[in-house]
Amino acid sequence: MLTSAMPTDLLLPNSQKPAKRSLSLPLIVLAISIAIFFGLLKWLPLSGVNRVSVLRQTPSGWQKLPAPKGYLETLQVSSGGTAWAMTARPSGLSRWDGARWQFSEETDLGPDNADFTHEFTLDGEQVWMVTEKQALHWDGGRWHRDPSVTAGSGASIVTGGGEVWVIDSTAKLSHFAGGQWQSRTLSLPGVKWDNDPDAENPRLARTADGSVWLMRQGLWRWDGALWSRVTDGPDNLENAGLLGAAGQRLWLSDARGLLSVSADGKQWTAYTRDQIGLGKKGWPTNAVSAGNRTLFVAFRDIFEFDGSHWRKLSLPADAPEFIHAVAAGSDGMLWIAGGGAGRTLRYLMYLLAFVPLTIMAVVSWIGRRARSNQREQHQRVAEAVKHATGEVPEELEAGASKLKSGGGLSSSFSWIVAVAGYTVVRMRWPEAPYWILPVMLLTLHLLATFRASLVKRKPQPYDPIGPGAPSRYDWAKTWKAVSGAAAVVLLLNLDRFPMLRFLRGYWLIVAILGPLIYRVFAVHLLNRAARRGDYDGALNIIRWTHFYNPSGIAALRLAGHMLLAAGRYREAEDALRRSLASSQAGESYGSALEFLGDALMEQGRYDEAMRSYEAALHAFPWRRRPYRGMAEMVLRRDQNPARALEYVEKAIDFADLSWQQRKANGNVNDDYWALKAWALARMGRGSEAAEAIGEALRFTNKNSLPDLAATHYRAGMAMRALGNVTSANEHFRLAVQFDPRGRRGTLANASLRETSVWGMVNV
Repeated sequence: MLTSAMPTDLLLPNSQKPAKRSLSLPLIVLAISIAIFFGLLKWLPLSGVNRVSVLRQTPSGWQKLPAPKGYLETLQVSSGGTAWAMTARPSGLSRWDGARWQFSEETDLGPDNADFTHEFTLDGEQVWMVTEKQALHWDGGRWHRDPSVTAGSGASIVTGGGEVWVIDSTAKLSHFAGGQWQSRTLSLPGVKWDNDPDAENPRLARTADGSVWLMRQGLWRWDGALWSRVTDGPDNLENAGLLGAAGQRLWLSDARGLLSVSADGKQWTAYTRDQIGLGKKGWPTNAVSAGNRTLFVAFRDIFEFDGSHWRKLSLPADAPEFIHAVAAGSDGMLWIAGGGAGRTLRYLMYLLAFVPLTIMAVVSWIGRRARSNQREQHQRVAEAVKHATGEVPEELEAGASKLKSGGGLSSSFSWIVAVAGYTVVRMRWPEAPYWILPVMLLTLHLLATFRASLVKRKPQPYDPIGPGAPSRYDWAKTWKAVSGAAAVVLLLNLDRFPMLRFLRGYWLIVAILGPLIYRVFAVHLLNRAARRGDYDGALNIIRWTHFYNPSGIAALRLAGHMLLAAGRYREAEDALRRSLASSQAGESYGSALEFLGDALMEQGRYDEAMRSYEAALHAFPWRRRPYRGMAEMVLRRDQNPARALEYVEKAIDFADLSWQQRKANGNVNDDYWALKAWALARMGRGSEAAEAIGEALRFTNKNSLPDLAATHYRAGMAMRALGNVTSANEHFRLAVQFDPRGRRGTLANASLRETSVWGMVNV
């Protein structure tokens, strides 16, 4: 009984199967944490946990009213005393009928618009609102719809004197007068619309004299005939915010404080924080007219201005903790709406603040486990390569040093430097586009990759450094990074190429699916050439599809495989040895070591080949493919066929492997049965060998000529071991026919020369 699959394991420390640290638990915790975080962000503002309350002032005091259905955002009161509330989820308008809130189904914007900002306005008892789908008008008794008038999200609306004005961020201005709507694109000197994504949404207001005001990169006034820019002396007010109109005055805010301008735009008055009495509290957010008073909401306080004096209103004890809106009826009585952070909400807010820390901790946990697994795998690969070749490439040593230093440090540093650099740029250039940040990241990535490439390659017998030979430095990573950066730049500038404009808006999909489709197409072409035995064509495909780095590790390993299949063993050995000089100890190392063992075996260097097979098994214990080469080498050397049979059985021992590992091992049934037939024949078990040959032929891919040649070659060797020269030669001839210039055809032709002087085939 075979006691060890690797007789030289004693040369390799830590030869036992590695105890890989599972990432399943931290990944599950991460997924749950992310789901909780985004769920809280989505649900908290609209949930019943954030208590919404409405208070109405009466001559006898304050009356608390029930909250409307949904999350209350704004509140207005008509001249007749009817209160209207804009809510989210459901997104629409609710009307207070004196006893309860009546939600208007006609204004329900649906779930797709739940997070969009819409305004409504009152003109007497009439209500107006314009959405992306239609204009809505309440005439005091019922709703009217007009789908011919629309406005984008974030549109602003004002009414007065039977007229309505609506404008959105695309410069679409709609005006209702005389019972008809008219829409046009508004053009203002120096004002950007579509080309300025950082600009605030336009805001409209109307003073009592009928003047309509617009805030968009400055203040504009409509006098009934044209729009004119309004300035406060040299200040063009581009950085001011519009709070609203109250009577004959318009209110704005900027760095100086609150600004009040007369209806003709000529008289300006500024009020500082100390004059208002704000102290260090929040800043006023909107202005509401209440008779001869103007009210301002500042976070959780209400300030009143009577034209000469400021005072903070005294609110009832059960007033909302955070005031969303304040409105005043024609009688001067106030309505207040707001929310409160109840105990449950506070706990959930603490949870919301804690979850990102949990996510960061879990990501760090995953990173530590992944790096630990990578370090252990890297160490095993380094040991394997040393066992197979006698030394560890400097690139592998550099990769080990990088893993020991933390792995992702350089990436984190690049992000920190890029964000800091972009912040500095924005300070000096406020209009700097966002694409500068990814450009900075790409530049830093290229510099880091360039630095990582500066690892000198030592001259080797199979890879001399000198004139006409490979460079002293390995530029594989640099070329790959440069080509990747060029592809990103191309994707971000698709609009500049007429033939690629059809991809406009799909660059992210192209960035994700493009490399995948390219890889699948390249593998398809390579497999098609290899299956028909066109090895030169396959090598050309490798060069074409790796044009960005034809001397890179991936290209070398694929080329080594094809050169091996073509019977060019010395060239295959050179390519495969050079492919071992990589800083990343990926799974392809196992394939390279296995194919290197095959190339050495075909050159008769059996001890070196065995070390290479052992190295492949040591680096990746779940790989079963090297056992095939080990079994064939034992059979060729006329050694113990029982050991070869045990190797064959190990080649399909997938009992303790995961689904991914089973898939990576591939379908080996044809090799298994063909090698088993050869081993059984060597043991004199002829009937079993014949059955195994039949199974091998049944499992062999009929569309792959090299596979057919391999099966027939091994079947021929089995028949020759049984002394059936005629059947052996027939199998050998078929192998030569299927793969005349490849590895198996060459081996079969050599066997023909040995077994029959009549069956020699010239190739």
